[in-house]
Amino acid sequence: MHPTAAPPWPETTYRLDLPHPVPDELSWVAREVFTRVWRTTVTQPGFAVVRFDGPLSSMELRSVMIRLLEALPERFLPERVGRFDQQVTSRFHRDGAPPASLLLLGYEPSPVRSRVFVADPYLAAMSAGLGVAEFLAAFNPMLPTGEARLWPFATELALGHNEPCLVLINNSLVLNPVDGQHPLGLLHKAELPSPDPTAQRVINSLGLIPASHLGGSHVLATAVTHFLTRSGLD
Repeated sequence: MHPTAAPPWPETTYRLDLPHPVPDELSWVAREVFTRVWRTTVTQPGFAVVRFDGPLSSMELRSVMIRLLEALPERFLPERVGRFDQQVTSRFHRDGAPPASLLLLGYEPSPVRSRVFVADPYLAAMSAGLGVAEFLAAFNPMLPTGEARLWPFATELALGHNEPCLVLINNSLVLNPVDGQHPLGLLHKAELPSPDPTAQRVINSLGLIPASHLGGSHVLATAVTHFLTRSGLD
């Protein structure tokens, strides 16, 4: 049992459900997840889970991901795309990306059981009386002692077993944020108690950056088309 007495964020605060078949109009759900995820204060969770009331093929799931991206109230561009079989337990981490970034993950149905968590380093730092930069330097989340400091500020995501879902995570890390002006990101991790080499746990991944923050390269349209239609994994 993890040393978290209760999840900081109840499921009702971050979960949304889409009917089946998925409607063409996704602006309403895009607004809802954006409010929850692209936070600039710790009064919002910084993550969201979108579950579906029916089955989706892999390509349908990826299509919904791109449509949801295009419907967000602010314009984001893919900085990287990926599709992989992930069956390794990880520590709390953020995906490598610019300081302001958003992670959109599409989990395909899988018989491989897993648990996915997010943790709030900003709340943890506030509790310790430190800035987030000082907190992460003092308590490296990649080490057991650092991870232990994050568990009281962690939430296990309500992911259904063997069904598709989307997970959106604020993947930003601004070390000296100004309250209300900078995105406040989270760390995330997966636990897989029993990996299965005969099965797959496929995750489709979009690393996104705000178009207004664009200072480097972004993924070309041809790469997004390939993401939508490919059958292989990275």
